[in-house]
Amino acid sequence: MRPARAVRAFPHRHAAPSRDHVAATTWAGDVVELRPLWPGESAPLLAVFAGMSLTSRAGRYLVGIPSLPRSMLDALTAVDGYDHVAWLASVRRQPAGIARYIRAEPGRAELAFEVADDYQGRGVGTALLDAVTTVACTHGVRRVSATVLASNTPSRRLLGRVGVRLPHGDGVLEGEGRLRLLDPPRVDRAAVLALARARSATAAGVLRA
Repeated sequence: MRPARAVRAFPHRHAAPSRDHVAATTWAGDVVELRPLWPGESAPLLAVFAGMSLTSRAGRYLVGIPSLPRSMLDALTAVDGYDHVAWLASVRRQPAGIARYIRAEPGRAELAFEVADDYQGRGVGTALLDAVTTVACTHGVRRVSATVLASNTPSRRLLGRVGVRLPHGDGVLEGEGRLRLLDPPRVDRAAVLALARARSATAAGVLRA
């Protein structure tokens, strides 16, 4: 895989995008609907959280928290479409996972993602991370970082595929590396970027109103 530079459109078997989501089919055959979260939109985030076991929550938040504190929920929903981008994956209209990047400094962003237990290991996280890193690449992100538990092997592997180099060890691991887009792509990247632009323009209009 090569470092991310330009985002190209790829022909593949993804369904045509609608006006409010991009559809992709995972390796397991699930049809996943991907879309950006709106600023302040908390219901999908809470639904995914509710579908995660304490072990899965620890894999995402480093501790198995029973609920999301208000301050954390506010921070996670403070998306702006540029420095903080979060995308939702839904399967059969049910929230299945969320991935995000948060710009830490010019050119570098932190990645994070979570998938409800029923959809883990089915390619949902891969599709989400492809969408989010595609948007990040066009927004000038060239390096990505992440924090993950050493015991979270699936997340470590997936993060490694997009360029995050994690050290070997126990406990909490922190890593960084040059952003790489997944090859082959798991989403229709042209459709992802079109939806991201449309959503950003709509959100900006709402904020100005």
